Amino acid sequence: MLDAIAIPRKICRQIYREIFRPKVNPSLPVPVHPQGRVLGVAPGTIKLSPEPSQQIAIDNMIGKILTHLPSDMDCRERGARVIAKLRDLVGDLPASADHHHSTRFGLLRHSLEVALKMLEQSSAAPVTERPPDGTLDRFGNSGNHSRWQYLHFLAGLCHDLGKLFEMDVRQGGRRWSPLHETYADFLRQAKTNPVMRWRADRVRGAHSLFSASLVHHLIDCSDFKYLGREGLTQLVDAIIGTHNTEQPTPVARVLSKLDQKSVEEAAPEWMLNRTDSKVNQFVRALRSLIESGELGVNSFAAPVYVEDDKAAVIVPRAIQSARDLLKHDKVTLPGNIHLYDLLSQSGLVEADNAGRCVRKIRISGKHGPVELSALIFATETIMPKRMIPTLPKLRFEIQQEETKHITAHAVEPTPKTTGDPFD
Repeated sequence: MLDAIAIPRKICRQIYREIFRPKVNPSLPVPVHPQGRVLGVAPGTIKLSPEPSQQIAIDNMIGKILTHLPSDMDCRERGARVIAKLRDLVGDLPASADHHHSTRFGLLRHSLEVALKMLEQSSAAPVTERPPDGTLDRFGNSGNHSRWQYLHFLAGLCHDLGKLFEMDVRQGGRRWSPLHETYADFLRQAKTNPVMRWRADRVRGAHSLFSASLVHHLIDCSDFKYLGREGLTQLVDAIIGTHNTEQPTPVARVLSKLDQKSVEEAAPEWMLNRTDSKVNQFVRALRSLIESGELGVNSFAAPVYVEDDKAAVIVPRAIQSARDLLKHDKVTLPGNIHLYDLLSQSGLVEADNAGRCVRKIRISGKHGPVELSALIFATETIMPKRMIPTLPKLRFEIQQEETKHITAHAVEPTPKTTGDPFD
């Protein structure tokens, strides 16, 4: 408990020092344009810019974010400045290796998506849950609503910054250190294209422990004074708690939910981009079997159950059906345990902090409730849209289990860092 409290405090002190220390290498001037500026470097060196269609999508998203930010207290001007700094920090780097937002500018797009969702959430339904110490009463009351929305915006924007520590970016003999310089600063000295690799020692979910360490690149003294120490503490708690199931704050719970929603919405794009992946082949097989009627849905003893936005796929039965179908195309799926891990890493199924994704569900049977093992997908991931309105109504309950599922992650402790991510 004491360690859990000490980590946010230590990071807050570090951010405070970084914000208020003398700027020996000041950042580029911040543009006045709401959409910020396209990441670039000095003439004659490397220049990064999105494709035209991607640029339009990014600019539209930024426009929506600035519209949702409060108009008072210069929040929109602050937001534009922070987004411009985010573009400098993350550049065109991806958000994942092989799954969601894994293309150029993936981390920027995912961060903007989650920030927009957080703003929409805080505007439509402010958090009403009150922690025992009353911090929300002091910071999140109606008189501080603008600061409360700005906190949600920053939490969404910063929640995945720690992924930069999971990347090994080198140019010649130089290695990028995200703690000490932005990606834009690193590129200004590059003569050739840098080479980026994902670190082999990265641990699922561990990046959230380090995301707050990079907040100082985005916020300055005025943001710190606007949020205050209490607001900064809540920001750090929310970021750290995104992938931590123990004692998360109300903001962390909202952030975790909306982060997963952004991942699920990116699933179709990711599936199209990685047609050769085992997860993609498995999901496509499920959709094909469902569409052909070989896998029944919401019927007695069916292997697939759908309720609203969640779809439960019964395992191992559905996996075996997918294997049989894919054999005709000479495609072999990995073993069940490995497949569960791949699905968990893809973000397409619900999983706990340790990556366990096989859940227990309870449905009503002829002789009373029946418990089954299932993978929980977003409905549209495996169900053809035209079929969803025609499904019979059915309810299933996802059980909250304390027992561990037997997966490759079952013996893993809470994610810890490996190596030195601050190199």
